[in-house]
Amino acid sequence: MGSITAVDQSSPAGFTLLEVLVATTLMGLVLLVLMQVLSATIRTREASWNHTQALLVAEKVLQENCELNTLTGGTYQGREGRFDYKVNITPQFQLTTPFRFKELLCSLIQVTVFWKERGANKSLALTTARTGTLNK
Repeated sequence: MGSITAVDQSSPAGFTLLEVLVATTLMGLVLLVLMQVLSATIRTREASWNHTQALLVAEKVLQENCELNTLTGGTYQGREGRFDYKVNITPQFQLTTPFRFKELLCSLIQVTVFWKERGANKSLALTTARTGTLNK
């Protein structure tokens, strides 16, 4: 005759409600942390992009508006896309060349770009010196 084996009833199959709740809570916390990291990464990327665009605007304004014949000094403002800018030209020194009909003029140029980012005012300044000759 065949033998009958006893089934162990002491260990139930599956998970208890407590184990499911703990696992769900842990997964929720991990998901929350990942969402915060992703959000911070997106904000950082946006700030970096805005900063790069502002730098490109400052370089463009410097190249287009600060020719050697406009280095006499002064301040002017403008707008390029969503960026406002201010250019400040300050003559530093002027020298007469040996050729008597030309003078050397060295000016300090500062281009400051302003923009809004997430409700905050941001700015970037680019400073350089330019030297040119002036006809008398």
